[in-house]
Amino acid sequence: MDGLSIREAARQYAQRGWSVVPIPYASKKPGKKGWQQMRLTPEEIDGHFDREPQNVGVLLGEPSQWLIDVDLDHSRAIELADVFLPQTPAVFGREGKPRSHRIYRATAPAVTKKFNSKSSGMIVEIRSTGAQTVFPPSTHESGEAIRWEEDEAVPADVDPDVLFECVKNLA
Repeated sequence: MDGLSIREAARQYAQRGWSVVPIPYASKKPGKKGWQQMRLTPEEIDGHFDREPQNVGVLLGEPSQWLIDVDLDHSRAIELADVFLPQTPAVFGREGKPRSHRIYRATAPAVTKKFNSKSSGMIVEIRSTGAQTVFPPSTHESGEAIRWEEDEAVPADVDPDVLFECVKNLA
């Protein structure tokens, strides 16, 4: 999706059945109340993605047909992800943290779960209903471009219990 505007990317995500939310530029937070309840149709995109620059967030879990993000926060988790996590072609990140987001489609309802340690802080997080992630081609808080490893990749289907065990073992 490199080269697409935020509006075009939001429209493509919505056409895939993913619920999108507008996010202020270079931010991770929607910045307005009620974002968890937004369910924009492809026809409503232009009215909400109406300024540049801007970021695009995707609501996870139930609003997006059980789209799940495994957010790898710790550098060691990123290094080991290919060993512990199920493969998925839907991977993105930024220059400073490449391949730090792995996107899956859960075959059953899944819950958000955070894995952290006292010494290292957040290690990895399974994001589902009630959470959102800033997707490409947005701009990270650091100013780095968020990019897909492979444009238009289809998330792998995964049993949420299997994914939970894999992420727990990674953490």
